[in-house]
Amino acid sequence: MRISETGRSVSNVRSDAGRSAAGFTLIEVLVVVLIIGIMVAGTVLSLQTSGNDRELDRERDRILALSAHLRDKAALENREYGIRCFIGGYEFVAYEPRSATWEVLFGDPQLRSRQLPAGIEMQLEVEGRQVILPPEKERGARGEEHVPQIMLYSSGEMSLFKWSLQRSGGGPVVSFEPDPEADRVKATELAPGSV
Repeated sequence: MRISETGRSVSNVRSDAGRSAAGFTLIEVLVVVLIIGIMVAGTVLSLQTSGNDRELDRERDRILALSAHLRDKAALENREYGIRCFIGGYEFVAYEPRSATWEVLFGDPQLRSRQLPAGIEMQLEVEGRQVILPPEKERGARGEEHVPQIMLYSSGEMSLFKWSLQRSGGGPVVSFEPDPEADRVKATELAPGSV
């Protein structure tokens, strides 16, 4: 067996040089590119939703789902429903023709009164006019009728409104309004301070 000047076998030196010159295989390079692509896609998708405000996104999705559910319920039951907004939240009401009053819905856990997450403010316009929301403490007071600001009629129609949610102190804005062409409520995201 021949030995080189460094004291290593010549056959070992040749096999080490052959291994280091091989580099990465095509499959190894493709796997690394795939992993980087998945990480970049996940980052881009997470940054596209309302400036990464998950609470605002969750509340937007909840309001859209509940308003669609209540519109369907109004048409199926041939009954008038409404949404009554107050500072910090909203509740669902139904018109009682026997007593000619609006009453808060009970018994349906999906249509219970809702509080907005801390730090989210609400603004409401009905038929182009700004609505001054009552404080929460007036909500449900004895003798007070629960007249809604947003009406959902049994015919499938609804009052014209623009309901906006924004993080306190600025930030992304989500706005809801009826879309007559699509016959549903649509949400749009606006730049901070657009409300």
